[in-house]
Parts: sequence; C-alpha cells; structure tokens
Amino acid sequence: MTRLLIALITLFQISLFSCDMKDDKGMGIDKTELFQKNIEYPYSASEKRKMLILNNMNKLKKGMAKVDVIKLMTQPDEANLTYKFKKAESDNVIGFSLAYILRRDTDSGSAIEKNEQLLRIHFDNSEKLIWSYSQDVDEFNAIEKE
Repeated sequence: MTRLLIALITLFQISLFSCDMKDDKGMGIDKTELFQKNIEYPYSASEKRKMLILNNMNKLKKGMAKVDVIKLMTQPDEANLTYKFKKAESDNVIGFSLAYILRRDTDSGSAIEKNEQLLRIHFDNSEKLIWSYSQDVDEFNAIEKE
C-alpha cells in the first residue's frame, strides 16, 4: 500500500512539473494537434485537404487566435517555435508557427531542394496571428510582419 501511495504521489508531481514546463514560456505548440505526426516523403496533400486550405487561406486576419485559425484551416502539419535572431539571449523564443504543407519532396534542404508548397502562419506567445507567408502558393495574400 505504501509503495502504491508513493508511486501515485510521484506521478502526480511529475504531471504537475510537466504542465508547468509546457506553459512556462507560453508557447502554444505542445497543445497543438497535428494533422499527421510523421510525414512520408515525397508528400502531397489529398485533394480534399488541399482545397480546404486553399479555399480558406485568404480568410486569415492579423490578430486571429490560434484556435480560430485551426477551426478555419483544420489541423496543421507542423508546429515550430520561432526564435529571435540573436542567439546570445537565454530566452529567445518569441512565438511559434503552424505549417500547412500542400507538397514537399524531402524532409531536409532548402525550400527549393524540398520543392515545397506550403503556408506558414506565425503567432506570438499569446497565440495571436502576427504574420504569414507562403512558398509557391501565388494566390495567398500574405500578412506582413510589422
């Protein structure tokens, strides 16, 4: 009985610690459900997914909440932290981005080498849309950085 009690207390403390770690910097990527956890390359989105993204992409507005972007666009394929360019600072995470991949040939290399077609939507640490851009999606109305 004592071992069980100690195990339960330990699990409780670990869960509290991991929640604190996730919310420590206010980044909204750990709670983001991805459309796919592992992408096999070459990758091309299904026609249905591609049309959903293309039909809704120009409805994005600066200041939109992450949850509203996901409702509009569906789950992203990737979620990545955004850093300040100065690497000397200890806390240089300034937000995160969600990526909607329509096509990508390989997982590494430059955008040209990957032959990727995607939308990247950037958020600040309060989970508000601050800017966005596309790679090889001419019809997308990018939201400019300030």
